[in-house]
Amino acid sequence: MEPTIITKGIKAGEAVQEYIMERLNAMLSHAQNSINYITVRLSDTNRIKSGFKKRCLIQLVLPGMSPIVVTEFAADVKGAIDSATRRASRLLNKTMSKAKYIPHDTLPLYFNKPFLAI
Repeated sequence: MEPTIITKGIKAGEAVQEYIMERLNAMLSHAQNSINYITVRLSDTNRIKSGFKKRCLIQLVLPGMSPIVVTEFAADVKGAIDSATRRASRLLNKTMSKAKYIPHDTLPLYFNKPFLAI
């Protein structure tokens, strides 16, 4: 599970990238096999009035489902990453608990109506 990290207005050095990997592995390790890919976007928003300047957007793509997108704002990058990974983990758990497994390799033995009615 190697996430794609995209930054805008923030320098994401090795320390920030390692921190992102550590947080994602800690929060999403139980569902690594269910996630196709992860995108993490870090940006600097100029929200001076609210005090929250850093934004972290995490997108999780699951096979056969709509993507899970979480956006969090915080005063610093690590706070935004922490909040976003916590929310993404909760939403992933909720989504996976509601999903039902339907095997696609089984078909009914017979059809009551013609399959292709022309």
